[in-house]
Amino acid sequence: MGKALEGKDEQFYYIKNRVSMLNDVVQSMDSPVDEEDLEQVELMIQSLNGKVLRFQKDRKEEQ
Repeated sequence: MGKALEGKDEQFYYIKNRVSMLNDVVQSMDSPVDEEDLEQVELMIQSLNGKVLRFQKDRKEEQ
């Protein structure tokens, strides 16, 4: 596992990076996509959503 992201700027940079990577993956897919491709994109989105929710929780705990 990687080290914890503690700063708000660091967390936001991480999210921006992950969104960019997701965009790159989607842009590289050729149409028509198969079920496996869609499942992979869904897993990436779910993972990203989990991080966003975690970072939101961290910010609420800091207040």
